[in-house]
Amino acid sequence: MRNVGSRGLCCVLVLCSGMALAQSNSGWWSQNRSGDAAATEPATAASPASEVPAVPPPVTHEQPVPAPLPTPLPTPTPVASPALPLSQTRFDCVEVARFEVNDGLITSKEEARAAMIPAERLAEIQRSVAGNIPGKIAGMRAALAGATTGCPDPQRTVLLTGRIVDFKKGNQALRYFVGFGAGAQKFSVMARAVRKSDGALLAEEDVTDRKVGGWIGGDADKGLDDFGEKVATFVKRALPATR
Repeated sequence: MRNVGSRGLCCVLVLCSGMALAQSNSGWWSQNRSGDAAATEPATAASPASEVPAVPPPVTHEQPVPAPLPTPLPTPTPVASPALPLSQTRFDCVEVARFEVNDGLITSKEEARAAMIPAERLAEIQRSVAGNIPGKIAGMRAALAGATTGCPDPQRTVLLTGRIVDFKKGNQALRYFVGFGAGAQKFSVMARAVRKSDGALLAEEDVTDRKVGGWIGGDADKGLDDFGEKVATFVKRALPATR
């Protein structure tokens, strides 16, 4: 009976010891496990920052630089053929410019009269001179300067200009009935002929026509035509001998 009680007491002691050891083990494990968790939490929290992938540089869409255009070749400047000496030039056309008048300071009574010539009269003189040139100079053509159609070759063209230095309208009745210079009609121009291409001077001369009498006193149209013929004769004399 005493032995049974002893064995029972021993069993109780052993059981209590196991339970105490289990409690002590469970407390240490719990503490160490908490510590390990606490120790690993910062690393776990920090790991996402260390694992963030690097942001690639922004992709820029640059416009392609166009290739430079080829430099155009310079256009060659045509080289004008050297002008022949006037003595060797064969002129075949005359451009007749409208004669001018002095519209500035008047220095003589002749210039004062010349300044009074009507503009339409200047146009008539221009046409009369141009019309007389082909008949006075064989093979020569004439054109009005400034017209749509002019002489084709400037190197073979005579440019005729002039300045009216005196003009008298005249009076046909006085020329017929009185005579002795009364009612005289007068055209006077300082004519100038040059080569059109370079302005080389051919001749310069005072060309004058007067109508002082006649069977019918000399009408205005006859005086104008006679003056145009005299200017055409001046151009003929101005041409080189080779013409």
